[in-house]
Amino acid sequence: MKSSHDTALQRDPRAIVELYADRAAGLSAEEIAAKYNLPAPAVYRYLRSAHQACGLWRPYDYRTAPPPADAAVQIYWLGYLTASGRVLGQGNAATLVLAIHPHDEPHVQTLVADLVRGHPRVEFADSSLEGRQAYVRDPVLAEVLLQWGLANSLAAASVSLDYVPAALAPDFVRGYLEGSRRTPPFGGTRLTPAPPGRNARLVLVGPPTLVASLRRVLRTTCGVQEGVVEPTRQAGLVALSYAAADGTAILARAYHRPVRTGPRAVRFVARFASPR
Repeated sequence: MKSSHDTALQRDPRAIVELYADRAAGLSAEEIAAKYNLPAPAVYRYLRSAHQACGLWRPYDYRTAPPPADAAVQIYWLGYLTASGRVLGQGNAATLVLAIHPHDEPHVQTLVADLVRGHPRVEFADSSLEGRQAYVRDPVLAEVLLQWGLANSLAAASVSLDYVPAALAPDFVRGYLEGSRRTPPFGGTRLTPAPPGRNARLVLVGPPTLVASLRRVLRTTCGVQEGVVEPTRQAGLVALSYAAADGTAILARAYHRPVRTGPRAVRFVARFASPR
């Protein structure tokens, strides 16, 4: 059974990064466990996972090494999974579960091809509460996502943008928009989202810690105003909204070089993409 220390550690990317940093500085797993009052098996598990192949780098990798050639693809998927995914179970039984639009199944297959190494298993099913679901049964990817701060629900997640290179923040935002079923432009059941209207606001919904990160990153990378944060009817979630002009600026930045984008984003790609 997991200790409360291990559960808290899974929700704090910064704490997990410090484990790797201590190991790089020469501390043993036992010394690291004692330093943070953690169970030694939990520390061994995190350190062992650093040697398992995954198409998504861990936060510590992004902190300590130049971004890989496919970093924009990785960060797009990180945004998509932050909005749509949760991790259930632990160890070899850990499963990534995504709430998706029914027409996004081929897109999920692309996600699996990009991020999973080995022999992936992905299944699709309908839930009476959540709608269409995708189940990606790859414990290595699930473990890496836990290290980024994904949890068993969006409200419990604490994904941090501190380890996302600033130049790739628009890729994260594009993925987050396309993965969200809660708000326009990609929420709901429409096959193709309507282009934003002249007076339409852009709204992003998430837990307060993530929304605070998005607010800061969008201000610095897109040159927009602070945005307005308001509570929602969903427990643990807040809404970050932008006026039409700022929303259009965010979309233009997110879609100017869409190395990955969903099949329902054709209108946005056509409107905002620019030659690479």
